[in-house]
Amino acid sequence: MSDARTPQVSVLVNGQVVAGIIGVEVAANNHLSADRYRVRASLTATGYTTWVGDTLAVEILAGVGGAWSSLIYGEADRLEFDVGRGEVHVEGRDLTSRFIEARTQESFENQTASDIATTLAARRRLTPVVTPTTAIVGRDYQSSYSRVTLDQHARATTEWDLLIRLAEGEGFDVWVDGQSLYFAPPDQTASTLLLTPSDCLSVRLERLMSLSGGVSVSVKSWDCRGQTGVLQTASSTFDGEPRSYVVVRPNLSADAAQAEAQRLLTQMCQHERGVSIEMPGDLTTQPRDILVLAETNTDFDGIWTITGVERRVSFSGGFVQTVEARLPAWTAF
Repeated sequence: MSDARTPQVSVLVNGQVVAGIIGVEVAANNHLSADRYRVRASLTATGYTTWVGDTLAVEILAGVGGAWSSLIYGEADRLEFDVGRGEVHVEGRDLTSRFIEARTQESFENQTASDIATTLAARRRLTPVVTPTTAIVGRDYQSSYSRVTLDQHARATTEWDLLIRLAEGEGFDVWVDGQSLYFAPPDQTASTLLLTPSDCLSVRLERLMSLSGGVSVSVKSWDCRGQTGVLQTASSTFDGEPRSYVVVRPNLSADAAQAEAQRLLTQMCQHERGVSIEMPGDLTTQPRDILVLAETNTDFDGIWTITGVERRVSFSGGFVQTVEARLPAWTAF
């Protein structure tokens, strides 16, 4: 048909275009974890030597109507050669993996959160896209030891865990896109996607009943400066008996413990309801965008935050994507 889409996909391995691509999958998320990809290719077309090397840098590009976009750039974690079918299967993550695989015992007490993020980005050969912060880490957390690296009372953590804790302390978001590390406040200008069931291949509306009766989150801590124990609680306003959770965080003041309890409560309540939509693939929808769902004739109609987009391109299935969304933070309870 003249109005049919013509999706295309291209895979580069160590900068070289790979022939014989059978199918690709790219899963992007905003769960403070790595995006992932899978590639299936003809071993006959690509040749075994294409996949020889200690490190394989893989980039997946897709295009519709001539407009190409990079879906993911990352390093391969796993190779599988299916000799019987003459195929090679490649799985990997984006460059978040460099921080996840790097252990650290550093404390960074005399630096700001943005200083640390910039240092770690340069160390892992990524371009820092970092919003400056002003609070010194040690002074901000008022600790006699480093809260950011010893948050679980452990001697070591990963650089990615450290970045997450720094982002949470500043109210920031942190993620990797391509070869850049982003450390910044949540995007207030996110794109909006309006969908009705007629636009979709399928629409699933989900509710987690274990959270429907309410949630109570208590944070226990010890304030080293005040030499006092701290216990602060935040609860949702759902009817019924709330499900209670207790977490321990070192060296928080009463105000900081209350803020942590509220943050954790918001995260949990966002998962009380969810939407999963399968639809024709596009190159613009991203995690952190806003979904407006309409015409389901249920109380699921309304505003959602997109938490994941999984794109799939293959000869048999065409170009489709699954969009996952949860309640926005401001409507979670």
